[in-house]
Amino acid sequence: MKANRSLLSVAIVLALLAILLPTTESCSCLPQHPQTAFCESEYVIVAQVLRRTASKDHPSMDAYKIAIKKEYKMSEEARKLLRHGKLFTSSSGSMCGITLEPNKLYAIAANSEHVGLCDYVRPYSDLSIVEKRGLAGIYRKGCSCRINHCWNHKCNQQLGSCNWTPFAPRGNCEMSYGSCVPAGVVKEDGTPIKCHWRRSPRFGQCMAKIRGS
Repeated sequence: MKANRSLLSVAIVLALLAILLPTTESCSCLPQHPQTAFCESEYVIVAQVLRRTASKDHPSMDAYKIAIKKEYKMSEEARKLLRHGKLFTSSSGSMCGITLEPNKLYAIAANSEHVGLCDYVRPYSDLSIVEKRGLAGIYRKGCSCRINHCWNHKCNQQLGSCNWTPFAPRGNCEMSYGSCVPAGVVKEDGTPIKCHWRRSPRFGQCMAKIRGS
């Protein structure tokens, strides 16, 4: 009986992915929590798009001139890549290209000057106050923890991690109002044994709204 339920859960997940993710002929990305984007990126910035220009060196790419307004994380390699104040993206949406609006502020977390749908590029005004504070420093405190995708609400809790249910209603609360941080129990080398969601008051309000709907 348990085996049948497991097979059913796998089938449901595969069906959801087939519906929610593009086909192999287009851009395919799994959902990414902003904390994961922060921790795994070479740079995290808030930038204003100044204009779009044609890319002479990359005919199939669009080039955006940007002005960095806030710098939350920046490796030396990333600083070299961004020294000209330009970001590049594919001209084709099927190749993960994105369109940025001039004069608009974007929160960007990436590993290259080439960005696309699989990178964290969000209008700054669309972020919750918790996401803004997370990018400004709170997420950094949880980089020793992992955020694992959970598809069926019954995932086993792994050491040093938090489960995230991106396609469930509570997944939006975890993304917009939660951060995964160490729970105080660590190994001798400082690696956390337990992590948990740091739930802001807004997280509680979000969850209460879900329960009441």
